[in-house]
Amino acid sequence: MRQIKIPTTAAIAVMCLLLMACKGKTDNSSQMSTTTAIETVDGNSMLRDSLDMAREYIKLFNEVSEGLNDIKRMEQIVSSVNLNSETSEKKDQMLNDIMLIKNSIQDRQRRLLELEQKLSSAEAANSYNENDRQSMLQTISNLKQQLEDQQTRIDNLTAKLEAANATINDLNNKVDSLSSANSSVTAENSRIREENQRSNEEVTRLTNQQNECFYAIGSKKELKNHKIIDTGFLRKTKVMQSSNIMHSYFTKADKRTLNEIPLHSKKAKVLTNHDPSSYTVEDVNGSKVLKILNKDLFWKYTNYLVVQVD
Repeated sequence: MRQIKIPTTAAIAVMCLLLMACKGKTDNSSQMSTTTAIETVDGNSMLRDSLDMAREYIKLFNEVSEGLNDIKRMEQIVSSVNLNSETSEKKDQMLNDIMLIKNSIQDRQRRLLELEQKLSSAEAANSYNENDRQSMLQTISNLKQQLEDQQTRIDNLTAKLEAANATINDLNNKVDSLSSANSSVTAENSRIREENQRSNEEVTRLTNQQNECFYAIGSKKELKNHKIIDTGFLRKTKVMQSSNIMHSYFTKADKRTLNEIPLHSKKAKVLTNHDPSSYTVEDVNGSKVLKILNKDLFWKYTNYLVVQVD
């Protein structure tokens, strides 16, 4: 996998590319200096939007590279330890580190999708030079592929925890065979089985923790009172960051077994970011029910589901 790190000069070049790609200027934009282009941002919303897009574009470039370094460090840690002999605290820390990286990848995938949608819009097609716009879209496509590769590597780290479970079962079978052949080691074999059982239970616990998800259903007023959403007069409703919300209002569930959620309302609106093709909201006996069609796709960008009902 290639690492991408934009130096300062290249970052300035990308900003200038996005700023000077805007159409509709009466002067010759190809001859505008970097200083002049930036100074006109405050007076021109198109250039200001382009500068914001350039900053996000550059930031994502660097974050994808940093994410790869984080994954490499985590791979080295997992490869250098014996999962069956590590303490519970050590395993919890490893799982938490993996989950943080996974959440970062999901966040970058979401932001790349938003950036791609902006550049693919009719407004962007009218605002930017077509060759430059297509070049940026191709770069975004490459970044998306790198994030998918990072997601695969993180999934492989998770699979190692599950593989430890299979190893434990194999050890148990060998212990049973030795016990029948030599009764003198019965006590020792019993001790080994107990240790393996504890390790098996620990791996199961970690796997269950990784598949946790949370959902909250309530009226606009209820969600706002519990600091789950932020809204107001003439302001767009915004779902708060998970670190700021009141988690006590959420219901915890398991992604692997959660197939549908009764919403107990005639009207419902999903506020969090989920792929529209991964779920449906249907009428069942006069009340809305959310049905998850593709679990992996549905929980790809967030582990939280917020639904506003009337």
